[in-house]
Amino acid sequence: MEFNVDKQIKSYWDKFIGLTGANNEEFADATSENSVRTSKFLEGLNLDPIMPEINKHYTVNEGVETYPRRAMAKTFIWRNIKTIKYYTKTERYLKNHPDEALELGFNIDLDGNAIVPDHETLRHFEKIRLGNEGMDAIMELFCIKVVEAGNKLGLKIGKNTGTDSTPIKTHNDPDGKYNGHYKKEMVKAHITIDYDQNIPLAKKVCGGTEDDDKYLEEMLRKTAVSAKMNMEDTWYDGGYNSLKNIALSHVEFGLIPHYHIDKDWRENVSYKHRFGGKIYTYTPEEEINYLYRKHWKDPSYKKDASLEYMMQYLVKIGIYEPVAMYFRNTYMRQYEECPDGVLDVYHMRSCSEGINSYLKDHLKVETHVNGKGLKNLDIHVTKCCITLLAVALTRLQRGIKENVSSVAYLT
Repeated sequence: MEFNVDKQIKSYWDKFIGLTGANNEEFADATSENSVRTSKFLEGLNLDPIMPEINKHYTVNEGVETYPRRAMAKTFIWRNIKTIKYYTKTERYLKNHPDEALELGFNIDLDGNAIVPDHETLRHFEKIRLGNEGMDAIMELFCIKVVEAGNKLGLKIGKNTGTDSTPIKTHNDPDGKYNGHYKKEMVKAHITIDYDQNIPLAKKVCGGTEDDDKYLEEMLRKTAVSAKMNMEDTWYDGGYNSLKNIALSHVEFGLIPHYHIDKDWRENVSYKHRFGGKIYTYTPEEEINYLYRKHWKDPSYKKDASLEYMMQYLVKIGIYEPVAMYFRNTYMRQYEECPDGVLDVYHMRSCSEGINSYLKDHLKVETHVNGKGLKNLDIHVTKCCITLLAVALTRLQRGIKENVSSVAYLT
């Protein structure tokens, strides 16, 4: 039977010297009354639910590798929380702080020194072994597990979501484009969050001058992977409020959307048709029925179809306008009757702008990118989102339901 020397050494230290801390020590949360070392906090994160995805990126069974894969995963989360930008600095820090390296899960040698990876190994793990696709898959699995853990505690994560784009400034980057509105070279990061817990559930990084509108459907589909059963209300600004997105929000995703009302929008939009020399005015509901009846030869056509079925059919074949107007007319009437009421609800979207500021202020999403190009920018945004998800999962696994994604008071 193969003898794992590293495991035996670490077990020795655990039992007799206590360098790695007692494994049965009660978990301590980071709060305003009690700051906690980041590595110690992450020691309480059970990565078992995420390991199936991480294991896909190894050709050997877990435990054979020199640097434990769980420790490697926790390290990039730890590095983001501590806002250590460079891999070289990360290597030096871990060598100089073996207690933190051991709390992250690294082994020790016969002399009691932490066996920590060099900067190239750290970089390779994040950018090559996992890469953009691996990080995306890990984020998706984190979202699924965070929502599941929240459900067990009575938190309907994903019930109220908001989507917004934030500019990420670039410097001498070929993929950065000058945006006249923001007056800087940049890319955009679209992020959909759970409003109630400030948890990211989807992200997309794109060019700095691309229209926001075309990305909302993708963001909602990504969110639905983890939170479909919880999703009820969603918020988005004028960059996303196209007729297609309004129709999809209601019909495809079953959501109640709250969105920006443009100045040129009219109330009670209707449709004109000329039949037999006479002009007829159709409401959106009548227009939906009229357009649906044109497809009577389709095998999925139903003679006595409900309005809901007709709308679903039209959206499926790419006809969005009358469906969107059916809902938008109602939204406009509500606004006319009570502007303050509609606007008060709509302005809840400031929460999503809050997470954008949070990512910039606490995780340095804009300033701590390693490398240039959209791939490097994308993987950095993904790691920042994973960091908040990992912090949330750590707390939820311990039954904590307050400030679940906060990195404040982690040192």
